[in-house]
Amino acid sequence: MASAQKLPSGAWRTRATRVIDGKKVTKSFTADPKDFGGDWRKAKKESERLADNWMADADFEMHTITVRKAIEDYINERSNVLSPSTITGYDRMSEYFKDILDMNVQDITSKTLQTIINEWALDIGAKTIKNRIYFLMPVLTNAGVEKRFKLRFPKRIPKELLPPEKNEFHRLLSAAKNNEQKLTLVLGGLYTLRRSEICGIKGDDILRDMQCIYIHRAMVKDKNGKWVLKEYPKTDDSIRLIKVGADIMKLIPEIEPDEFLVKTNPNMITKNFGILRKKVCVTCRFHDLRKYAASIRSDVMPAKYVKKLGGWKSSSTVFTSVYDKPFKEKLAAYQDQFNESIINEYGEELFG
Repeated sequence: MASAQKLPSGAWRTRATRVIDGKKVTKSFTADPKDFGGDWRKAKKESERLADNWMADADFEMHTITVRKAIEDYINERSNVLSPSTITGYDRMSEYFKDILDMNVQDITSKTLQTIINEWALDIGAKTIKNRIYFLMPVLTNAGVEKRFKLRFPKRIPKELLPPEKNEFHRLLSAAKNNEQKLTLVLGGLYTLRRSEICGIKGDDILRDMQCIYIHRAMVKDKNGKWVLKEYPKTDDSIRLIKVGADIMKLIPEIEPDEFLVKTNPNMITKNFGILRKKVCVTCRFHDLRKYAASIRSDVMPAKYVKKLGGWKSSSTVFTSVYDKPFKEKLAAYQDQFNESIINEYGEELFG
């Protein structure tokens, strides 16, 4: 409760300060004894009453933020530091929480969210569900919700997404319909580039004297669905120099500094690759070519160097659990080699 102070005029003034929607607001409430028959006590009490009422109203206003407003505030406060594709993904989140958008954030309970999770689990995977809920948690915290939520998520069933076998990648290269498609296969399947990074390469990124390509841009969609160039790729670790060698450089055409190396967008790369893989009976996705690039390197260099060249974080669990997969053919060859070593070593004892 704020206390009133007597002014030189004889009136009583109470100052009250409150943070509303992230802004510090101070108001003054004055009462004059003349309005109360000269009774200064009543004037002082009235001044404090007005201030207390405003504080209560401000408290109510601060705590009556809808989920819709909380999401909007969260995105707006971070719009200057987020990439266009991230903002697009955040904006889309509102439609997933349409059943609770008009609820007061303070009324959201564990039961509320668990009901949503249970409904989602009928149609979508565990990873997608967690991504949506883990977006909402900081939104609620940012809106002043201090409670903790106890939630149960469906068990995630990992999908084994393997890179193409070597013979499959050979078939893909052989069936490439033009030099640009062959170049996208080489950059993705031999040099670890993501499709967004391939589409972000310009002429000034091709360092012919060093036989390198400087990877520091990515093509992404903004909130309006338009393809735009982001000056930084997926993570800081993704900014890197890719040494391709003199022979591969021959595949790269001479282009102007501001001209794109590949005259397409990431979606078209995926679409064209889908047509190509069906033609040669290969089941992997274009993104799986990164796994292929990691796997063929794992036989000739330590994992930390593969991570560096591929733009994976040094702590990446994705790399170790998904990308560095053995090839079936090489696995079989290693097993045959091991079985032969057993016979050479222990054959006399085993077979006489």
